[in-house]
Amino acid sequence: SHFGSGLSSLFAALSRFPTLRRRALLAMSTRYACAVFATLVLACTAQNIVRSNMHWNDTNGRRIEAHSAGMFQSPVDGRWYWYGESKKTRGLAGHGVNCYSSESIAGPWRNEGQVLSQQNIIQPDTKGPFIVERPKVLYNMETKMFVMWFHLDTEGYKYRHVGVAQSSSPTGLFQYVHGMKPDGINSLDMSLFLDPVDGQAYFVRSCNNEYVGISRLTKDYLSSTGMISNHSVFEGMSLFRHRNGTYYMMTSHLTGWDPNPLMLFRAQGETLDDPQWIDMGNPTGSNKSFNSQPTYVVEYTPKSGEPYFVYMADNWVHCPNEDGTEGPLINACYIWLPIQFHKNSVTMDYKAEWDLEDPFSLPGAPRLLLGVTRLFLMFTLVAVVVLVCSRQARQFEPALPSTASKYTYFL
Repeated sequence: SHFGSGLSSLFAALSRFPTLRRRALLAMSTRYACAVFATLVLACTAQNIVRSNMHWNDTNGRRIEAHSAGMFQSPVDGRWYWYGESKKTRGLAGHGVNCYSSESIAGPWRNEGQVLSQQNIIQPDTKGPFIVERPKVLYNMETKMFVMWFHLDTEGYKYRHVGVAQSSSPTGLFQYVHGMKPDGINSLDMSLFLDPVDGQAYFVRSCNNEYVGISRLTKDYLSSTGMISNHSVFEGMSLFRHRNGTYYMMTSHLTGWDPNPLMLFRAQGETLDDPQWIDMGNPTGSNKSFNSQPTYVVEYTPKSGEPYFVYMADNWVHCPNEDGTEGPLINACYIWLPIQFHKNSVTMDYKAEWDLEDPFSLPGAPRLLLGVTRLFLMFTLVAVVVLVCSRQARQFEPALPSTASKYTYFL
């Protein structure tokens, strides 16, 4: 509608110009439109590329700060929402949950601001500032509320609670509901999982760093209903379910901010009440898992081809700097990789950059050749568009006196 009204205004303005000036203005407008189109072509062709182990910027050109991410596609508006911890500064006073949104996980990501801050958190038995980590958000179809769970703690990680907040909008502000120890058990690293098959919501967490427990959520998602299963201790847990019905959980060992070998578990059982987890080993094959720790796994559907899962992780203390150094924690960045399922194994290959629309293309020379070919075709398309537009623009240009410049004559 804005485009249509803009054209109407343009034609109305043109009607007041003499023919010569109108043709000159049309030439200028055509060239401008071609330049805009060429820019859009370049932007769109580069949008699906994921570059790991580096900092990403939002639509305002500022660094995205959303660590230990929780991400989901809202059933209300279809947009993707990325919730994560704010910048990892030493002081806790500014720590909260940031939100970014996009039409696709490919981005670009728009900063929606801090949707939960320290000022929102009030606990009757202790005072902040609080540690706020691993926020995850689900949409409750019955209450029509966006519900957030996060690890709530104090310095030294002795409080070991979960915080719960909710909002009628995915961009908040989220209103704090309560802090608790789910099922009466100390809770540290945690995550939420919405089963895509039956719509049941689950809470998974490290119980006092002694074992991992899984509980169902209540109908309003504001509490848990009791532990249904447990497993040996790990953290950074990310539950997901394959289309064949099998449950998986990506996890890490407990080594603080330092990376370690990932563990991927596959459920032999049919439910999370009795999952019978089988350790499938480290899908990265790297003893430091490419310097990453898991935070979430989402399913992505390309424009052509089958859906696949994307591993989302943080590089906490080894993110490279421009001067060749690494870290520290305040410099944390992200690593996203496609998860590839084979007949008897699951793997993740490290790729400095990869295409969301073609995640499993061959590495090395074949991929380089493909990239060069795509780049050549892209610039060829842009060149053709610019050439055609330039020729079209010349049709509108008036014949100008040789003694006067076009610019002077137009004015």
